[in-house]
Amino acid sequence: MPFSPQELQDIEQLLRRRRAAVAAELRSETRGEDGLLGLPSHRGEGDRGADFEMEAVDLAQGLRDAAEIQRIDAALQRLRDGGYGTCEDCGEEISPQRLRAEPEALRCAACQMRFERSHPQA
Repeated sequence: MPFSPQELQDIEQLLRRRRAAVAAELRSETRGEDGLLGLPSHRGEGDRGADFEMEAVDLAQGLRDAAEIQRIDAALQRLRDGGYGTCEDCGEEISPQRLRAEPEALRCAACQMRFERSHPQA
């Protein structure tokens, strides 16, 4: 069952709002008070091992946010191109329930499970 034009518009708005929120979060994580690019430093807040771990967490969060923005941008492109809602692996329709839960999904649930089993780190 394909989405109606109104449903597609609603999904696009949802994706755009989420993108704006993630982009704002990423900017706040990667900009200093002076507005220049930089990751927060935790040096001097505790022992050296904890400082390194906290900086690694900050970096991982920034990378996660950047990857989410890329997935959202790809979903928006599929909306524009007319390919939204089609599984990239099997070509079948992705269920509307899955797309409502994860609007940037690339695969149907079955193909996603196969992908995760064959790519445990992805």
